[in-house]
Amino acid sequence: MKKIIFSLLAAMASLQAQSGPMVLAYYSGYAGNDAALAKYHANFNAVAVDFYNITAQGAVVGNGDPRPENALAFLRDKKIPAYGCVSNVDGKGNWSADIAHAVSTTALNASVANLVKFAQDNRFAGVNVDFEAVAQGDRNRFSAFIQTLAKALHAKGLKLIVSVPAFSVKDENHEANYGYDLRALGAAADYLQIMTYDEAIPAWDPGPVAGSDWMEDDLDYAVERVPAAKVLNGIPAYGYDWKQPGSGRMLYWKDTQALIARYGAQPRYDAGTHSLTFGYDAADGSRHTVWTENARSVALKASLVNAYGLGGTSLYALGMEDDAFWSAVRLGLSQH
Repeated sequence: MKKIIFSLLAAMASLQAQSGPMVLAYYSGYAGNDAALAKYHANFNAVAVDFYNITAQGAVVGNGDPRPENALAFLRDKKIPAYGCVSNVDGKGNWSADIAHAVSTTALNASVANLVKFAQDNRFAGVNVDFEAVAQGDRNRFSAFIQTLAKALHAKGLKLIVSVPAFSVKDENHEANYGYDLRALGAAADYLQIMTYDEAIPAWDPGPVAGSDWMEDDLDYAVERVPAAKVLNGIPAYGYDWKQPGSGRMLYWKDTQALIARYGAQPRYDAGTHSLTFGYDAADGSRHTVWTENARSVALKASLVNAYGLGGTSLYALGMEDDAFWSAVRLGLSQH
């Protein structure tokens, strides 16, 4: 057993030594995404091109945003590996448990064949499967789909990233999380991208979007089941602004300082979660509460890559950030 463990650790160390940590930037349909891609490309070494969905029949289709050919050409020119990010979003823009079920059962063979062809046709380095709302009852089926897809991609020299919700032993059996067997998924995929953001969302009460305590609990859970060198932690380039009473809205990192200045807000750094929070009274008289990140919190969360020996980190999403964001990421990744 000791020899097996030693060999595994050696292989993991070798993998990291060869390639260094992955810094995966999400290129989605946000305003300013192309400008950010061009300006900040030296800060990341992989991109998930988040412009694709899959149907219940296993067909890979566009998600309605303009086709990203210019971005793909740019990434090829810069020799930055791109992964086609494919989601189980239906025609109404909703995460679909039914699509995830179909892809994992009746449409499995067609889905796998189409995803491999999709990656080859677009000259992607591989595929990033981002299936959300996977039903509890599809836990084993989803794992089998990922195992089959990974085998097919690897046979063609392609890689597989699987995005999964962030959770720990405290909530592993929650209906939103049970469909994801990290041990099985991690054994098959090249990377698990843990979505360690949206700890609190607009529909909930105000709170940290990516609290460090919550993030570390989730990473503890993940690395107990998956080799750390296969795990990416997620860092948001956004926060949320909650109108009270009422729901919240996304607040881009690059717009935060202007909001603080506009209302004379007094930000407070929450040391327990390593997050930034502040309140303000809007012109309509409503009270707002903001939870977001700053340079200190982003650097700390990026530093978890080395603290845990992770395969890397992921940043969501291009177009939301500015120079200071990437400076904080670089600072965090440099800390050993």
